[in-house]
Amino acid sequence: MRKYFFSIIICLITLTFTKGQQVNSFITSDNESIYFTRIGNGPKVVLLYGGPGYAVSAMRPWADSLSNEFECILYDQRGTGLSSNVKFDSTTINLLRAVKDIDELRKYLGEDKLTICGISWGGMLAQAYASFYPENTKKIVLVSTLGPDLSLMSAFVDNMNMRRYPEEMDSLLYWNNMPDNDLAKMKRSFYTYLPEFYDHDIGQKMLPEFFATTTYHEQMENLMWKDLYTSYDLKSSLKNYKGSCFIIRARQDPVPAEEIYRIKEILPQTKIIIIEKCGHFPDYEKPIEFFVKLRKVLG
Repeated sequence: MRKYFFSIIICLITLTFTKGQQVNSFITSDNESIYFTRIGNGPKVVLLYGGPGYAVSAMRPWADSLSNEFECILYDQRGTGLSSNVKFDSTTINLLRAVKDIDELRKYLGEDKLTICGISWGGMLAQAYASFYPENTKKIVLVSTLGPDLSLMSAFVDNMNMRRYPEEMDSLLYWNNMPDNDLAKMKRSFYTYLPEFYDHDIGQKMLPEFFATTTYHEQMENLMWKDLYTSYDLKSSLKNYKGSCFIIRARQDPVPAEEIYRIKEILPQTKIIIIEKCGHFPDYEKPIEFFVKLRKVLG
């Protein structure tokens, strides 16, 4: 059965290169070029990836799965992927600028309101957009998301450390002590993210695929986290959002389960969908179940 799941993922990734897609860009109010890729036909859904710092190309299998029913907007956030050729400093890479970029994307697309789907940090960014632009947001779908502030980040880190097997900890320490090079950086990321999987065997097989299908911009991540630790607190503003909110939560996600109930306390209209025996990457661990549930909540 597991081999079948892996075959599904490989097919989805292969389809990415054969199905029609269109790369577009728009100029922001501060004169930067931001890129996105359109795939599919139907109501528009803006897809936001995690990190911060990773390109949205890792979500192309999502777009292929949804493309018969939706027009997926694979959005490379400022400083990532195709949108990396920008000015990097604290005035350009921050939460306020990130949500403003998304609203300028909305205007470029000619949409009155956006439907946004984000995973991990992408879910945080979707919450921020709904907080800052509640009247311009139709629906948010949050996958493996953190909550409305960073008060539980230390618990997330503790859960990650607790789930790292002894031999994985040894490997992480080994690569952390090696000189900086591309291999060492990849190995550090590999053993850092492995505990996010419920089934570490799946993580061992799928993480190399993840690294092969996306790019990472360390400077963007560092600048964004520096800003988030001072600016990311949506508890008072998120309540102004009255649109739909869906959370897809994997039961064994190391992100504390309390996070989703903190969101629901602020947004009582939130509907929570659970995936069992799955970690932070339901698109890799439970792809068939995940994409069925995702299509349903977006419909």
